[in-house]
Parts: sequence; C-alpha cells; structure tokens
Amino acid sequence: MAKRNKSKMNFGPITIMICIGIGIAILSFLLNKLGTQSYITDPDTFETTIITVKNIFSREGIRFLFGESISNFRALEPLAVIVVSLIAVTILEVSGLLNSLFGSLKNVKPNVVTFFVLLLSVFSTVIGDYSYAILFPFVALLYKNIGRDPKMGVITAFIGITMGYGGGFLYTYQDVVLGKMAENAAIDVLGNYLFEPWSMIFIEVVAALAITILGTILIEKKFPKKYKRLEEKEYIHSPKALAVTMGVFTFFLTLVIYAIIPGLPLSGWLLDSGAGTYMEKLFGVNAPFREGILVIFLGIALICGYIYGKISRNIKSSKEYNKAISLTFQNTGFIFAGLFFFSVMINILEWTNLSDLLSLKLINFVGQTQMSGIFLILLVLLVGTVVTIINPTTVHNFTLLCPTLIPLLIRANISPSFSLMMFKAADSIGKCFTPFYVFFIVMIGFLYKYDTQDEDITLFGTMRKIMPITLWLALVWFIIIIGWNLLGFRIGMGVASTL
Repeated sequence: MAKRNKSKMNFGPITIMICIGIGIAILSFLLNKLGTQSYITDPDTFETTIITVKNIFSREGIRFLFGESISNFRALEPLAVIVVSLIAVTILEVSGLLNSLFGSLKNVKPNVVTFFVLLLSVFSTVIGDYSYAILFPFVALLYKNIGRDPKMGVITAFIGITMGYGGGFLYTYQDVVLGKMAENAAIDVLGNYLFEPWSMIFIEVVAALAITILGTILIEKKFPKKYKRLEEKEYIHSPKALAVTMGVFTFFLTLVIYAIIPGLPLSGWLLDSGAGTYMEKLFGVNAPFREGILVIFLGIALICGYIYGKISRNIKSSKEYNKAISLTFQNTGFIFAGLFFFSVMINILEWTNLSDLLSLKLINFVGQTQMSGIFLILLVLLVGTVVTIINPTTVHNFTLLCPTLIPLLIRANISPSFSLMMFKAADSIGKCFTPFYVFFIVMIGFLYKYDTQDEDITLFGTMRKIMPITLWLALVWFIIIIGWNLLGFRIGMGVASTL
C-alpha cells in the first residue's frame, strides 16, 4: 500500500482560521445557553459590571457578522501600515539601493547578522507595532541579498520584536499608558503612589540582552544558513549614486530628528506639546509623529530610491519608477486574504465576549488565591500568558488584570512596577503562542511572499517551527522575573521588586 502524503493532510492558514471562527461561534452558542457569566471591574471607577457570552447565531450576531465584516476589515490598522511599508521598501529594492547597502554584508558571519537583527528588533519596539511592518520586508531583503533564506529573516524579526516587547533600552509610550493604569490600581491600596517611566529600565535592558544573545544561539542552531536562490535581477552599483543618496538621507534624517527635539528654535513641531512625558509627546494619541512616522518613512524612501535609481541608471525614466512602485503587491496575496479572514475570526471572538469572559474567570481565580512569594509570581506569569493567548491586546488585557492583580500583589509585598514588568513578560510570551495575534498572521503572509522553495506553510506548522526557540526564551523570561525577585535587585531607577 502506498504511503499517504502527509503534506496533503495539512490545512492552510485560511482554512484553519475559518475552522477556529466556526468553533468560536459554536462555543458562544453553548455558553450563552448555559448562562455563563463573570464580572469586570473598571480600573478608573472600580465599578463592577456583569459580562455574559453573546450568541453569534442570534439575530444581533448574524447582523453583526454580515453587516460589519467589511468595515472591520477596513479598520484593521496593520492593513494600511503594511501597504505603506511595502511601497517604501519595494522602491528601495527596485532602485538597487538596498542591494548596494546589503551586498557589502555578504561576508559578515551569519551569527553576527542574526544578533544585530534581533538587537534591532528588540530596540524597534519603541515605535510599537510599526516595527513589524517596517522590519519584516527590510530584514527579508537583507537576508535575500546576503544569500540567506528571507523567511528566516522574517521569523527572526518576529521573535525579536515579540519576545522583546517586555524588554528594551528605553521606556515606551505603552509603558506610560500601562503605568498610569497600575498607578490608579495601586493608589487604592497604598494611598499615595506615583509611577515613574524609568522604574523598570534595569530589568528591561537585561531581558533585552538575554533574549538577543540566547535567541542568536537558538536561531543559528535551528535554521539553515543557505537556501535555494532563484535568478535575480542584476543591479548597477554606483558609488556616486550611493554618496548622493546618503547625503540626502542624512539631511532628511537630521530634519526629522530636529523636529522631535523639544525646546530648540522652530523645533518640536512633530510633538504633542500638551502631553506630559517625552514618549507621550512623541507617540501619544495627538502626537503628529505617531501618525506621521510611516509617511516620513515612505517619503524618504521614495526620494532616496528615485535619486539612487536615477543616478545609477537602475531606473531610467519616471515610467519605470511608477512601474517599480506597482511591484509592491507582488506575491502579497496571502497577506491581505489572511488579514481579511483574521479580522472576521477575531471580531467574532471579541463580539461574543468569549475572550473577556475566559480571561476574567482566570483573573478572578488568581484574585481568590492564598498563594504568596514565588508561587504567586509563577501563577501570575502563567495566567498572564494564557490571557494573552486568548486575546493578545496588551492595553485591553491590562485593563482587565490590573484592578485585581495590582492590589493582590501589593499585599504580597510586590511593587506595582514589578507587577507591570511581570505582565509585560507574560504579554511577550503569550503573543508567540497564539493564532489570535494579528502580526503572527502578517508574518505568515511574508513567509508566503518570500517562499522560493514551495514549502508547505501552515498556521500551526509555523508555530511548531518556532516553538523550540520561543519556549527557551519564555523560560528566560521566567528565570529573569523570579531571579530578580529572589535577589532583590532594583528593577529600575529607585524601584525594587518589593515594597
């Protein structure tokens, strides 16, 4: 009897998302009929509200499913971000500029490249989710030009950004937002508490370096160094074009940097002058830089790409320039198709309240525990990770968690800043193990875009592929959090893990 080809048994990512969506719908029907409910506490007013599961098969559910699927897809933020990033990177590629820049790195040792990609990925978390959209295509082209598999580059960037979200070398705007929420929850117990943005910087830097170093070792061991290359276009290398382009790039970069420095003559026009901390001025809701960062990136890419392409003769006319931009969406079909089915799946999950209810059940369980010390820290890390897997929306999850967990951990002699650090670690881990994270789906889309070997790319297959690495990095996070608490080191400026 002939052996069955196992590859035919694998379901594609879109099929899996459809199946998960159907499973969520059926579960919403069952739990709605059982009358399953929980309660949620507002972190600002501390008012308690009952939350129940809504049935997607109800009249309201059907109206939502058919009436808002397209509008929810249009509102998916990564959609616009990826389009802008792809346009920018494509013109840089077609002009030959990236080939000229990255070509000189062919002789650099693979582990050095991996280390710096991971380091850049961790550092890029300061700009939030934009880091995925910018680094995925950039790193893929870097690997392509140095003779390594672009898919490996995309996976490396994903691991670095996602696992590195809890670490870093600067405090971020998200830290400020979460810190204010932790502050509100802590005041109810401590009476007087003020969150400082730099209060976690020591442990964040250590975590960032540990993830970068161990991640380099694991990735180099797991993934191959070479891949089967296809015939590619030969670009003209022009030192003159590169020198002029770098001069123009330096000018625009200097202009942008000046525009985000407060207090200088005519500076700060990309900042929200009414905000408090610098990160709020830079990335706050009303900050021009937050919405303009991708426009700036696109503008500089279009100008620098055109200049290099024109001088080097890689782009001979404006017609070729426009045609180059049209190549943006080559082999990107899955990114947009995947995001559409993802938006349907995730909106069913959110509309039915399933993710919130399951999260609250876990949170309320922790709130009633009598554990303390290391066992309590372990429990909070595990629950935080599971909550993120159920719904990887950072601010929303902390809104659910902080009214219960911050007071609980304060009573266990754990500082609010360390409690927030624990949540950030769990948030980083959980996002690597869930099909509900939008940038995991985007990563799979880029794997399809740069697949030159007709690999069988699946949703859970990709998760299994990176799991040996992410499990070890998750263990690193657990060791850092628990070790820091046991040793009693300061986690940041003037703040310890305990009160």
